[in-house]
Amino acid sequence: MVVKPELEELVNVLEKWLKTQPHLPQAIEKPVLVRFIYSMFGDVEAAQRLIELNYALRNKHPHIFLQRDPTDQESQQLLQVADLLPLPGLTPDKNKLLLYRLIDYEADKFNFTASIKVFFMMADLRFVIPDEAGMCDGEVPIFDMAGYSLRHVARTVFSSLRVYMKFVQEAHPVRLKAIHVLNCPSYLDKVLTVVKPFIKSEVFKLIHFHLPNADTPYKHFPRDMLPAEYGGKAGSVSELKEKWVKLLAEKRDYLMNPDAWKIDKSKKVKAATTETNQGTEQVCESLRTLEFD
Repeated sequence: MVVKPELEELVNVLEKWLKTQPHLPQAIEKPVLVRFIYSMFGDVEAAQRLIELNYALRNKHPHIFLQRDPTDQESQQLLQVADLLPLPGLTPDKNKLLLYRLIDYEADKFNFTASIKVFFMMADLRFVIPDEAGMCDGEVPIFDMAGYSLRHVARTVFSSLRVYMKFVQEAHPVRLKAIHVLNCPSYLDKVLTVVKPFIKSEVFKLIHFHLPNADTPYKHFPRDMLPAEYGGKAGSVSELKEKWVKLLAEKRDYLMNPDAWKIDKSKKVKAATTETNQGTEQVCESLRTLEFD
């Protein structure tokens, strides 16, 4: 990934700041720092606050973010039950589509907390994997509710749901542009009764609900970008998934490396002054029009 000079400068500032924060992980990879800066529109101080919150929440909930292994039985079983994968390419608005769906509808096989753990492992993985299409401007998750029953709702672990919602809404280094929910069932109101209390009002406004077999999703993104199972041209879900499951295994050491994720509160020092130079405000402003090669 080639970073434009203006963004490179801001990332350098962030790297220097990180060295003055010994309580934070010192093995945060550069593409991840790029995401923090980019998601905050070049605001270094906002990126610093986001990093602090991101890693604080990870360490507050180690059973989800730290005690994880993409090759263990729990994760592998979840991957046999559900698909969680980014789709190739970018929309005309330069957004990344992400598909989440059940492939085994038997509720007894669905482990809610495992699905949250795999979701974040997949996110952490794709943040360090260069995208051939370049850096996206924002992200658009697509949740397909086909096969999702009230028995699945009953298996919701509220403590895990609360962690998931807080992290993705407050600490995730992405620009959320929209959320699409496909194949909404007749009991959608019961599902919303469970999840809506955890969703911020500004996020809920981004959600688009679509009835089964509706064409309405394709008013928002090209159908061709979806897998063949949805009438698209992105290849089959199984082919796309095979690539990402393989990458999860290849990046196992990274995902489990404590130096990349753990904080040490005993090493926390007083906030240092962010190192800046003349023209930083102009650099930040120019970030709004940056593109990645």
